[in-house]
Amino acid sequence: MQTVKAIHQSTISQEPVLRILVDEPYSIYRKIVFVFVLLILLKGGNEQHQYADDIFIYLKLCGLLVILGFTAMNMYVLIPRFLFSGRYKAYFFWVIGGIIFSFLIFVQIRAWLPSLRISSHPPKSFDNTGDFLAYVVLLCILCAATAGIKLFQRWVKDSYRLTQLENIRVHTELDLLKSNVSPHFLFNMLNGSEILIHTEPEKASQMLIKLSDLLRYQLYDSSREQVLLSADIRFLDHFLSLEKIRRDFFEFRIDEQGTEKPLMVPPLLFIPFVENAIKHNINSEAGAYVDLSFEINAGELIFNCTNPKPLHPTAEPGGLGLPNLQRRLELLYPGRHTLLIRDEPALYHVTLTLTL
Repeated sequence: MQTVKAIHQSTISQEPVLRILVDEPYSIYRKIVFVFVLLILLKGGNEQHQYADDIFIYLKLCGLLVILGFTAMNMYVLIPRFLFSGRYKAYFFWVIGGIIFSFLIFVQIRAWLPSLRISSHPPKSFDNTGDFLAYVVLLCILCAATAGIKLFQRWVKDSYRLTQLENIRVHTELDLLKSNVSPHFLFNMLNGSEILIHTEPEKASQMLIKLSDLLRYQLYDSSREQVLLSADIRFLDHFLSLEKIRRDFFEFRIDEQGTEKPLMVPPLLFIPFVENAIKHNINSEAGAYVDLSFEINAGELIFNCTNPKPLHPTAEPGGLGLPNLQRRLELLYPGRHTLLIRDEPALYHVTLTLTL
């Protein structure tokens, strides 16, 4: 982890070539150099003496536009849609089709210019195999170069994002263990079970089982990259059940829709919302409660958390905090999540939508 981080933060920041290839501020310069190199490659040619200067420039400009159009399609359409998604056959099919199509366009442009020639010699055309192969080789080199640059950029960005994900996962787990499995929490649960053993032994047994499952999930299952959504919901159920036993006037409800099929999610993703909901709804006029809902619909997971607001709000330390939570969502679901928070006079409502 430290090696990858050093590569991005140290090596790339110190190597000018890597910065030019990767960093976004250099994007415009990369495009300028690319166009300049193409102009050099297209300059001259045997047909230069066959056309007037302005017509020759027009011909080369048309060739440049055709090549730029093909290159742009490869970089911004074909590579992201097919190469990055592992659809290699489709990518090569579209690349070959693009080469042939751009070649035919350029041939057609040349076919429009014979009447403008100033030489009596027949124009050099793409009728021979050598010219066609030269054109194909040029486009293949451009495809390989642009694909290599895009893949390298993606590797660097993914390496940096994975490093940040690993760091935030470790800090998240530590913060959750400190806040949710604190000595005070364990003391209350164990003390409550000791009292219930003499009065309601069956209830005390259920309490200890839930506490055992909760601790096992946090200490072991949370170390995985992804867990079943049903396991995370069961963890929330155990957590809220223990809270209900600990507090006299507390209710909760968990509603599930469309969650029958197995779905993998990052562990402990929803507990910060539930933790804050429990912490900040004590002594509310509507009583202490937490309503949760999970709905999977049209490729989206929609999570809702609602709790009443306290009569006398107080700022309490601890917890992940909204900025850290939002940052974690940005790393786990970049561009694929929406977090809406409604702070009403009597209610606090959170809606998190994840694109699966």
